[in-house]
Amino acid sequence: MTDTTLTLIAHAGTHVGKVRSGNEDAYHCGERLFVVADGLGGHAAGEVASALAVEELAGLEPRDFSTVEEVQEALAEAIRAGNRRVHAEAEADARRAGMGTTLTAAAVMGERLALAHVGDSRAYLLRGGALQQLTTDHTAAQEAVDAGYLTPEQAATRPERHMLARAVGLALDVAVDTPEPVGLAPGDRVLLCSDGLVDPLTDQAIATILEEHPDPREACEGLVQAALDGGGPDNVTVVVVRIDGS
Repeated sequence: MTDTTLTLIAHAGTHVGKVRSGNEDAYHCGERLFVVADGLGGHAAGEVASALAVEELAGLEPRDFSTVEEVQEALAEAIRAGNRRVHAEAEADARRAGMGTTLTAAAVMGERLALAHVGDSRAYLLRGGALQQLTTDHTAAQEAVDAGYLTPEQAATRPERHMLARAVGLALDVAVDTPEPVGLAPGDRVLLCSDGLVDPLTDQAIATILEEHPDPREACEGLVQAALDGGGPDNVTVVVVRIDGS
C-alpha cells in the first residue's frame, strides 16, 4: 500500500480498563493501514475473534493498489474474509461458539482515506478543531435514531447503544459499510477507537485532547488516561494518525 503524497505519523494504545478482567480489543497500526476491533464482551473468545479479524486486514499492508476505490474494496473483502474465518472457528470449537467482533479499518491512498466498517468501533476526522464521526454505529440505538424514534442525545444514554445490530463472525455473511473516501490535508488527525473511549468521553473532550496533543503518542496516552479517569468501563483502544505534508 505504497504512496508518498502525504506523510503519516501514527501511534496506538490499548488498556484493559477498570472493570473487565481481560482485553478483547485488537488493533493494527501500520504505515498506511490502521484497524481497531473490539471482541464482543460477554461472548466466548472475543479476544480470539478480534485478533483473527485484524490479522486478515493486516495482510493488506504490503500490497500495492492503483486507486482508493481498489483499496476500499480490498478492505471490505478482507473484512468479509475475516468474518468467514471467525465464523468457521466458532463453528469448529464449541468453546468459541457465539464469538464475534466489531471491525473498523482505514487506509490512506494518495490524499484520500478509504474506510470499511462493521459494528460500533468508530473512525473520526479532526480538522480545524472540529471532530467529525466518519462511521455509523451498527447498534439498536442508532437504528432507532435513523428511524426517528430517538435523538442522538437520547441514544447516547440508552442501554440499546451497546446492542450490536451487526458484527463480524456471528453469521456466514456480513454487510460491510464503505463510506465515501475522505479527502485529507496536512494538519488533519484521524482517530480509530473502540467504544471504551466514546462511552466515558464526549466528542468535545476527545477533540480537546487531540488538539492539545499534536504528537500521536501523547494523544493516545491522553485519550486512554481520560477514559480511565472517566471510570474505564470497558477495554479502550485508540489509533491516532497525524497527516503531514509530503
